Amino acid sequence: MASLRPRILALDSLRVFLLEAGDDRLPLLILHGFASSALAWARIIEALGADRHVVAYDRPGFGLTVVAAPRWKGLDPYAPDAQVPIATELLEYLGIHRCVVLGHSMGGRLAYELAVAQPERVAGLILVAPAWERPSAPRLAKLLCQPIVASLARALLRLASPLAFWAGQRLAWASSPPRDIADGVVAVSIPGWEERLWRVTCATLATPKTPLPALPRPIPTVMILGERDRIVSNARSRALAPVWYVGGAPLQVVSFERSGHLPHLEESSRFIETVKTFLQEVEDGAAATR
Repeated sequence: MASLRPRILALDSLRVFLLEAGDDRLPLLILHGFASSALAWARIIEALGADRHVVAYDRPGFGLTVVAAPRWKGLDPYAPDAQVPIATELLEYLGIHRCVVLGHSMGGRLAYELAVAQPERVAGLILVAPAWERPSAPRLAKLLCQPIVASLARALLRLASPLAFWAGQRLAWASSPPRDIADGVVAVSIPGWEERLWRVTCATLATPKTPLPALPRPIPTVMILGERDRIVSNARSRALAPVWYVGGAPLQVVSFERSGHLPHLEESSRFIETVKTFLQEVEDGAAATR
């Protein structure tokens, strides 16, 4: 296991919290899901960091990342269209010019969009229980942004958060979640978390729905799906598989039969070995359609 290295990076008005481990070889960038954080991936980062440089960071609105201004390079830092530029800026800051990108849940779509925008930078994709559809309701977002409605909603979030967190974990895990889980804990333990979560929600709903863009070139990909996932449907991921094949991209679809939405936590040993094997194949140029 490699030692974790927590850092705060200043990217203009953002103070980005990240966890790193390891060095050398082809790096791995980890993008967490909704209401999660880099800390939820600590064990995975430590394990994979024994072989290579691994980086995970908190996106604006989650975890320990701080947004110090309402705009970041002309963009709303909480909005979906800012996430690829932020990830790209972070990679540039770290001097990472080529890497494999792992995205979980909503981070899965972000990983895919990063590969579309920066195909020469992304050597491979690891999509874990990817959530392809982003909620979009611009009219509702406009209503929710009204000061009175927003104030009431944030108060409700504070009151309902313990029950919502418990219910969310029950849905996410195929089995009973352990008491010491990290996933989601940071999201509801930092002062002002409900304000940040509200901003992310409103910015996401305000974004018009867009079709999933096509990859500009074949990129080796592995999808890791929990067969008992009750958060997102695996049907969309499996429906996309023929598109990958037609495009010529090497694709693996790996089913974790005992997992729900969190295969990296529920079957962590198998998950780590699956990712290690894929990373080695990408490095060797041997990732093949299976």
